[in-house]
Amino acid sequence: MSNESENERRSETIVITEECLKSCESRLEELQADETMCLNISLDAKADRKDVIAAINEVTTSMTIYDGDVDGLLWDLEWTYVYANNPYHEEGWLYNHIILMEKAAGYLKLPADAMSVLERAIFWSDLGKYHTTKEGTKTWENGTAISSAIGHDKKSAELLDEAVSILKVKPWWYTAVRWIVMNHMKAHSIKIECDDKGRNIIPDWLKPQVDGLQPWDWPEWTDLNIPHEASYGKKDHMWTRLGASNLLRIKQLCDEWGRISDESFTKN
Repeated sequence: MSNESENERRSETIVITEECLKSCESRLEELQADETMCLNISLDAKADRKDVIAAINEVTTSMTIYDGDVDGLLWDLEWTYVYANNPYHEEGWLYNHIILMEKAAGYLKLPADAMSVLERAIFWSDLGKYHTTKEGTKTWENGTAISSAIGHDKKSAELLDEAVSILKVKPWWYTAVRWIVMNHMKAHSIKIECDDKGRNIIPDWLKPQVDGLQPWDWPEWTDLNIPHEASYGKKDHMWTRLGASNLLRIKQLCDEWGRISDESFTKN
């Protein structure tokens, strides 16, 4: 079987129903992340490399992380050694956020292929923070600058692209994982931009054009056959497409849960 055929077959098996999504929401509502679930959160308590690897592997089921290698792809463990000095990530070190997100995913009991995509999307989604984290203009009460990592979603996707580029055959999960990585920051706004504005309803004229396709395989707006009378712009298509992915919504749940903070970055 060709890689393209396997990709299509396995992609089709990733079906996350509304019932499954609600079950995931309920499971995570019953739990709360805290610092006992990850490595030391202090800035001056940087974890050993072997401890970071062991902690991530303890909470993943479909992948094994090595120092410098994951799924046969090259990566740099140093990318997890960036400290989030902001009120949305009091778990501090990026490796702690990854650990907590992966732990959240483990609570959800998703089908195997969906879990494979989710765990890899979680792993790759924030690695770009190492390259993009800077001191922002906002400060804590003591005057210390609050950090931000603008553009880390795009950089994370670039790191994944670079890692996959050396392979002759792309992994079956690559397209889905890359799409979720690229869009995980937009997922914070799915409720207000998609659900509240009715963009979660696929127009009747669009359904035949996306029937049987996962959102990451949908045609781009420029490739659609849009009726003349339809009011459907690029942003409408983007949010309808994002909202159609319950796996992206579940990644958002893990992202929200996998932090230590009193602040929510889910926009309502």
